Amino acid sequence: MIFYEKQIEEYENYKPELTKREDFENFWEETLKESAVSPLHIQMKPINYPIDQIVAYKLIYRGFAGTPINAFYILPKDKNKDLPCIIIFHGYGGNKGSISNYMKWTIQGYAVLAVDCRGHGESAEDTLYSFGSTGTWATQGILDKYEYYYRKIYVDCKRAVDVIFTRNEIDKSRICLHGASLGGGISLAVAALDNRPTLVVADVPNMCNIELAVQQKFEGSLVSIENFMNRYPEKSKQVFETLSYFDNLNLAQWIKSKTRVSVAFKDLICPPQSVYGVYNQIDAEKLIISYPFSGHDAPGIISHIDQTIAYIKENL
Repeated sequence: MIFYEKQIEEYENYKPELTKREDFENFWEETLKESAVSPLHIQMKPINYPIDQIVAYKLIYRGFAGTPINAFYILPKDKNKDLPCIIIFHGYGGNKGSISNYMKWTIQGYAVLAVDCRGHGESAEDTLYSFGSTGTWATQGILDKYEYYYRKIYVDCKRAVDVIFTRNEIDKSRICLHGASLGGGISLAVAALDNRPTLVVADVPNMCNIELAVQQKFEGSLVSIENFMNRYPEKSKQVFETLSYFDNLNLAQWIKSKTRVSVAFKDLICPPQSVYGVYNQIDAEKLIISYPFSGHDAPGIISHIDQTIAYIKENL
């Protein structure tokens, strides 16, 4: 047996204990009820973009606590009804990028909603936090599950699904959540909190099996959390308790959508065992793609991009 085949076998059999607290379900039920009564206040403004085959809009909707969330809404010009839709979330520290990045989807007849996540890109506005380290979102509000940054960003991105469900041109039975790293973790979390999407494509996702990931990572946002606990060691238990509410390990069993996950064995940001720990908790139809010799940039491999295009075409 080649060494990485043995490693895959070990990861496939890894099923960690959940870390959810007794009020986990009530916490999310309360959070989603609070979100449901808040109006979306959708605004759309056409963008004069130099590709004639699309119609593009700057779209703004209200996320958690009324925070404006900015997005691109892009449609193929020659089709105006029954469109499948891909909702795309970017990586940590990134943004939605250029409209041209999404042409591989619109040319096939997909609508795209590309979201600038809270604190990133044009969605930079955010509320103040009572506690947390500056320079990173990962620790903002980390001592209070109701205030923590990831509560807000998960709700923001769940409301992107709500936005798509207001659009008459969209086929509501063909919606995909797609992202890598931060975007991959968000895609899993949103699928757990909202069963309406048909498909989830989560590449090298973060916020997976966090207690293990903190031990095994070498780079990325979890380093900021570890640095926070180094500075405030007396608050470490509270930090891990807060994180447990946003760990995809504890959310995974709620996912009902067909799900594809990718994982890279040389990933220093989202360690592979932690991703497998979450994947192994998903009860829905699922597939995992493993890259034994790749790092966190695995989603950018040409063959992976092509596989993703083919996978979404086959399943959406």
